[in-house]
Amino acid sequence: MPQIRVKTLAWAVGVVSSLVAFTAFGVAPLTAPDLPEGQLTVEAAAWSAEVFAGESNLTQQERIRRGETLSSLMTRLGVDDPEFAAFVRVDLFARQLLELRAGRSVSAVLSPDRTIERLSYRLGAEDPVGLGRRLVIARQSGKLVAFDEAVPAERSIETRTAVVDRSLIEALDAAEIPDNVLSRMADVFGREVNLRDVRRGDRLRVVYETLHEAGSLEPPIVGRILAVQFRGGQRKLEAVWYQQANGSGDYYSFDGRNLSQPFLTSPLEFTRISSGFTESRQHPIFGDWRAHKGVDFQAPLGTKIRSTADGIVDFVGQQRGYGNVVIIKHNARQTTLYAHLNEFAEGLQQGKPVRQGDFIGTVGTTGWSTGPHLHFEFLVDNEHVDPMTAVKTVPVRALAGDDLKRFNALAGEYRSRFGLLDTQLAARFE
Repeated sequence: MPQIRVKTLAWAVGVVSSLVAFTAFGVAPLTAPDLPEGQLTVEAAAWSAEVFAGESNLTQQERIRRGETLSSLMTRLGVDDPEFAAFVRVDLFARQLLELRAGRSVSAVLSPDRTIERLSYRLGAEDPVGLGRRLVIARQSGKLVAFDEAVPAERSIETRTAVVDRSLIEALDAAEIPDNVLSRMADVFGREVNLRDVRRGDRLRVVYETLHEAGSLEPPIVGRILAVQFRGGQRKLEAVWYQQANGSGDYYSFDGRNLSQPFLTSPLEFTRISSGFTESRQHPIFGDWRAHKGVDFQAPLGTKIRSTADGIVDFVGQQRGYGNVVIIKHNARQTTLYAHLNEFAEGLQQGKPVRQGDFIGTVGTTGWSTGPHLHFEFLVDNEHVDPMTAVKTVPVRALAGDDLKRFNALAGEYRSRFGLLDTQLAARFE
């Protein structure tokens, strides 16, 4: 068998260069001499492990699968690191990695020997202004340590318009607007908005932020709505987010009316009421008739629960029939209670301040419960009131002076942007 050899790379480059030249001048008279017939030989070369001696660390990501365990995750990452696995199981902070949630992603920096140099896992608790925090387990000076840090967020601004043909959800899908924009709108407009009552031709225009972790497999989340306008028949809802010079921000109508509300209308984004506030109902477990001093929101296990207003955590723990419960004191008179939770938000503890919309736990079925739901109570001066009627809008100071001038300029910019959207949409259908 003849020996196979490799000519120098220069010969191959010369052939390719000649072909390129021929292509470049193909439109000219063909007066160039014929190319010599090419010959190709290949020489066998043995690979050596020394080629990879200087290989750097490798960054790898995996999305968590349903039923994922730490062992299966490390296998998919190609990790061989018994020390890391042992550390996760004994370190109280690192053990959060054992509670893997499907859909989340893990990013790991691996050494050439397939041990972990650094692993990060987002803990969740996103809100309109951030992506929450992430667990980090890293080797520092040869020792494994665990800590958490804020997830850096890349922000972008999306401008969309949707026109209802058959349903609002279909219109959102067609316009590539995420469904949870609706829940953000409900937070802005409160009880004024009923987005189930829509008709053909109704139009939504919206400008919103999206937040994304650089290099992450996880999709962006919807951040804050910056401006929104919904028109249907005689109904017009509009809002603009405006941050004042002192750093405080609120939503205002395009004419400057403050839309802020002290309490969200619901502690859950997507839910339905399964049992309302009443002085007499048959208890689902004990069968007797007794008062129901709150509202039950039916929702899937693990649905996020949020604080309905700013306040201070007054209690976190277990209380007999309530199971896992959180109590938040909002001021000297008003308190809210959230019961039957599956788990509490990481770091939630008595005395900790929370802001309206902050993640405080997830829906569960602990305590006296026949299925996953949130039991929600509203107390005024330690007396139970109906949460659905207790949400009141308090007087707020109107914009004035320089703030009013800046707001009017900002509202004018959004009006122009919405007008441009209408022009583009009309052109698309012409």
